This record gives sequence, C-alpha cells and structure tokens, in this order.
Amino acid sequence: MKKLTFTFFALLLTFSTFGQTNINDLEKVEGLWTKKGATSPYTGEFIETFENGKTKGTGNFVKGQLEELRIQFFENGQKRTEKFYKASYPHGIAKEFYENGTLKQVGEFADNKETGIWTIYYETGEKHVESTFVNGVQQGDYMEYSKDGKLLVKYYFVNGKASYSEEFMKLTKDAIELSRQFKNEEAIKLYDKAIELNPTVAQAYFNRGACKGNNFDFEGAIKDYDKAIELNPEYMEAYGNRGNAKINTFTSKGNLHPTPEQTESACEDFQRAVSLGDTTIGTEDMIYIHCKKYKKKKK
Repeated sequence: MKKLTFTFFALLLTFSTFGQTNINDLEKVEGLWTKKGATSPYTGEFIETFENGKTKGTGNFVKGQLEELRIQFFENGQKRTEKFYKASYPHGIAKEFYENGTLKQVGEFADNKETGIWTIYYETGEKHVESTFVNGVQQGDYMEYSKDGKLLVKYYFVNGKASYSEEFMKLTKDAIELSRQFKNEEAIKLYDKAIELNPTVAQAYFNRGACKGNNFDFEGAIKDYDKAIELNPEYMEAYGNRGNAKINTFTSKGNLHPTPEQTESACEDFQRAVSLGDTTIGTEDMIYIHCKKYKKKKK
C-alpha cells in the first residue's frame, strides 16, 4: 500500500484578546508575560491590534500564562480562531474559521494533545474530513467526504499509521483464502461484508470482481472493475481484467469471434493497461486476437 501522508489545517497560535493592556506593552520574562518594567508576571486581559488599529486578537493572562479563551481575528473583522488554554497550552475546544466566517476546523485539546473527533469543513460549510485522536495520536476511523456528502476515503489509523480495521482485514484475508480454494460464492459474501464496512477500497472491488468472473458472472465482474477504476484511475490490473470480462460476455455465450464494434471497449481497456505498464502475455494475446487497431505482429 502506498505510504499515505495526511496534512491537517494548522490552528494558528498567535497571542491576542480584548482587554485594557495592549500586547505591545508586555514582554516575556523567563517564559512569562510581564508588563514592561514590572517585576511580577501580568494577570489580566490583553488586546492585539493590526497596524490600522483594528482588533487582531484578544486573550487573558494569569500570572503570565495564557488561560481560558483566546480569540484571533482577520483584518475584515471575522474570527480567525477560537481556542481555550490552560497554563499557556491548548486545553479545551479549538476552532478555526475561513475568512468568510464559516467554520474550517473544530476539535478538542487535552493538555496540548488532540483528543476525540476532529472535523474539517469545506469553505462552503460541508463536512470534508472527520478523524479521531487519542492522547495526541491519530487512532481509529478517518473519513473524507465530497461536498455532496459522498464518502471518498476511509482508513483506520493505528498509532498514527493509516491502515484498515481489524474486521475489514480479516474479512478480506479470509475471502482471499476461499478464492484460492475456488470457493468463489463464499468469498464473494465476505467481500460484500468488507465493502459494506469500507466502500472506498479499490482492491476489495477488484478481488470481488475476479471471484465473480471465475463464477462466470462477467456483468457483475465488470461493475466491480468499474468501481475499482473509479477509486483508482491508474489500476492497471483492473483495466486488464475488465477487458477480459467484456470479451467473455460474448465468448461465454458461444460468440467466439465478436465484431470489432463489440470488442472496441475491451480493446480500449487492454490498451490502457498496456499504457500503465502491463506486459503480461495474456493481455498481449487478447490484443492480438481481438484488437486489430492495436495489434502487433507476434515474434
């Protein structure tokens, strides 16, 4: 499986809030915010401003450390972030917003570590990503959605690494073993369950399609290869298998010499597989037999 890297929108950590003291009148002394010229850390509200005087942020210090709600603003007056702090570290609900005012990301910190469900939204308000953290480490389900709510990607994180759930992995492993024993019907049932758990894994559809093809359900196989290619447009093997299934819809019914019009779509699949690196004898043979347009003389 390709190594996956997931990047989340960073929550900005600049300091500012409504209050009587401007942040420019404070300085850090041994890590604690202190009024310039004072001998003890500052306690109270503070404000940070843009050069034009508009409020850039507000917050509260207790003995020189950030506490409670910290708010930042865009120059247009919209909120940029809302984040709760405890002893200068994020602790509690954290929100980030788009410049148009819609929510961009929301989640929770516990002692400076992400915890629970974090959600990222499109600028138009629809849910984009939902993931789960435990003690600052990504664990459990990770899901990406299209703007119309369609599930695009689903992974299961284990200690920060993307994988699939134990149940999904077991179902697919058992299905592969059944298919090796030519128990295709039983394997298909397990793939059905696996796909119900996670409908975004191209290989599950590919494997189920292969089982259906072995069971002479070529139409069903084609539909599964269609889905595998939809999920992974560069799935070389899926193009090759789909081309074979398309040819087999004719030859399995006694039409051993389908017309070029009937094989056109299959030949396009074979050619696409070749363009992606397919050098198998089976694909070469199918092109030679059925695809005059792409046929090359065999050595």
